[in-house]
Amino acid sequence: MVSLRERTVRIAIPNELAGLRVASEALKRFGTDNGVPHRALVQLQVAFDEIVSNIIKYAWPEGGSHKVAICLTPHSDAVEIEIVDDGQPFDPLSVPAPAPLPRGRKPRPGGVGIHMARKLIDGIEYARSNGQNRIILTKRYAGGTPAAGGLDGQ
Repeated sequence: MVSLRERTVRIAIPNELAGLRVASEALKRFGTDNGVPHRALVQLQVAFDEIVSNIIKYAWPEGGSHKVAICLTPHSDAVEIEIVDDGQPFDPLSVPAPAPLPRGRKPRPGGVGIHMARKLIDGIEYARSNGQNRIILTKRYAGGTPAAGGLDGQ
């Protein structure tokens, strides 16, 4: 019998937006292979893409070549994603929710991605140690209907 820990997928991507595409495809395959319901997988994908793209864009203002390590771990009713980088400290939990707009005023683009990501997932943790940021995203779901089945199982 294969344990869930043995089904953990580990990848490392460069701090380039092209790496995000690779990680996103890996998450999609992982979700399908592990029976993550379609709706839960889509929500997790949006949150994951937002967090990782922010890391790639802002963690290293001085530039240079760096890696973002990602671990995808299945559970019977959830997916856990650990994202580790050696960029500047940034706690996504410290970002306040956007203020409501006055009536009749149109929102400006940008600045709501992290807030949106937090709304789409069930848990987010942040820690900084040994010069590294560690973010854990958790998305829970009911059942285990394969995503390829087309059922929304949230």
